[in-house]
Amino acid sequence: MTYSLEFGLVNAANRYLTAEPFRFQVAATGKQLKPRQLWVLQFVSPQGAGAAGPGEGAGQKLHLISALKRYLAADANGKVTCDQDKPGPQTFFLLHQYPDGKVSLQNEQSKRYLGGAEENVTCFAQAATETEKWTLHLAVHPNVAMYNPNRKRYVRCDDKTGVLRCDRDMPWGAESVITIYYDFRVQILFPDHVTPQTLYSLEVHGGLVALRDEEGKYLTGREGSMRTVKMDKPGREELFSMESSPAQVSMRSSSTNKFICCRPGADLYANAMAVGNTEIFQVLFDDTTKKVCFRSHSGAYMSLVSVPATHYEEQHKRKGGKIVLFESQVRPMLKVSLVPSGKSEDFLLVLVNRPLLVLHSDAGYVGLCSDMRKLEGNCVSYVASSLSLTEEGYYNFQVGYKYWALDNDGQILVNSDRPSNFTIQFASSSCLIIKAPNNKFFCG
Repeated sequence: MTYSLEFGLVNAANRYLTAEPFRFQVAATGKQLKPRQLWVLQFVSPQGAGAAGPGEGAGQKLHLISALKRYLAADANGKVTCDQDKPGPQTFFLLHQYPDGKVSLQNEQSKRYLGGAEENVTCFAQAATETEKWTLHLAVHPNVAMYNPNRKRYVRCDDKTGVLRCDRDMPWGAESVITIYYDFRVQILFPDHVTPQTLYSLEVHGGLVALRDEEGKYLTGREGSMRTVKMDKPGREELFSMESSPAQVSMRSSSTNKFICCRPGADLYANAMAVGNTEIFQVLFDDTTKKVCFRSHSGAYMSLVSVPATHYEEQHKRKGGKIVLFESQVRPMLKVSLVPSGKSEDFLLVLVNRPLLVLHSDAGYVGLCSDMRKLEGNCVSYVASSLSLTEEGYYNFQVGYKYWALDNDGQILVNSDRPSNFTIQFASSSCLIIKAPNNKFFCG
């Protein structure tokens, strides 16, 4: 049985291990995590509770698979290759972890360690020095859902107390989105600011991760409330999976400003004054058909069903036009209509599970790089923006105490004391399109 996680591997010179397409060569030249720097750590013998702690034991057995679907291998002379499409004797490595959060990779057959810099990556060292130690960069979007398989519960940030709790059956709403922050020390951010109490080193145990603070204590989900405990090695309560967090929305009627809710009995109504679990729906896209479905907190999907004719008003009769959702004037139950849509059939999709929005494109993160006022789309680290929604359905983006704003050249600056109105469109469950006030689209 195998478990897999995607990582970037960073050496002592802050360069990523890179799989080059030309002759499937391996180098340590990447400056940031891009597709060529992605590696799948495929654990051959996954270990959970009772796994060896930092610096202990024989290591965890695994394969390293590049983005080109080739296996990393090392021969007895220390030569490193990445051209095999199937595992073999030379593709098995042992992952060793150390108290500072770094790891080393020892080839199981040769007993030598992987290391090097630039174009000179070898597997010949008999001991793991700093040159043979790597920092793991977990390759997930920073907006994640944390799940404890042992408790079968998700982590949430209690807004009232500011405490992390591991007590959710489903990752629902803004509370269940954890924003993680990465630098070359592999530290984690909970949930929106960096303090010594929110920084953790990352340890890998089979297909799961453990979070260890600077005092050697592990973050645990014991007793429901999250805290750190001193222990030699993490147990089942300290192991988590980091899952992607698909978009969740609420739907507000344009005519009444009330929200759609899914009441017990599976009927949909548009009469909620505020947003709670029953007013939140997960947006799921079908990449093949480009259609979308909505899943409620109960796990049921929004769908059309046949109802007795007495439930229909006269306006349901076919008059041409398209099928749309509409709000009954007699009862606020949602139904479909064949009449042309109007204000009663218009609903505003409100993104609810991004308390901090982190944007990432193929070029890198959206952040403040060369100019600390201008947003750029090719940064190594991100800047998180908070969102607020206007009554008209526009979004205002804010970083700290400053808002996003456009300059005369169409550049987005973070220097305004007044909000600017942006709109967002969903391209998939995890992809957004942002339109600026000048009716042009945001691009990196």
